[in-house]
Amino acid sequence: MTEKSKTEIKLNHLSGKQILIWTSILTPTLLVVSIFFMGGGHGTYFFGKLFYPVPMIIAGMNDRITDLAAWIAVLQIPIYGLLLYSVRHKKRKIVGLGIFLIHILLFFFAMTVASGFD
Repeated sequence: MTEKSKTEIKLNHLSGKQILIWTSILTPTLLVVSIFFMGGGHGTYFFGKLFYPVPMIIAGMNDRITDLAAWIAVLQIPIYGLLLYSVRHKKRKIVGLGIFLIHILLFFFAMTVASGFD
C-alpha cells in the first residue's frame, strides 16, 4: 500500500469522536447563519429552509417556529452524522447520497409549505 492510499483510508473513516466534533461545530454555525439572515422576521428564511427543511416545514404548518422545530433544528445535523457513522464503510457513500437527496427534496417541500416564511 502506498502512502497516498493510507492517507485516503484515514480520511474516509471518521471516528465517532470526530463526527461529534464536526457536528458540534457545524450545527451552531449553520443556526447562527440562518438566524442572522432571518433578521428577527424581517429578513429571508431561505437559509433556514435550506439548512433545516424539516423544522421549517413544521413552522409552515403551525404559522410559527415552535419549540419542537427548534429542537429538531439543533439535532438534525448530529443525526445526519450518526447515520453516516452507523453504516458500514462501503455503504457510507450510498447513505450519504440518500441523506443529501432526501434533504434536497425536503428543501423544495419546505419552500412550498412554509411559503408564509419568505
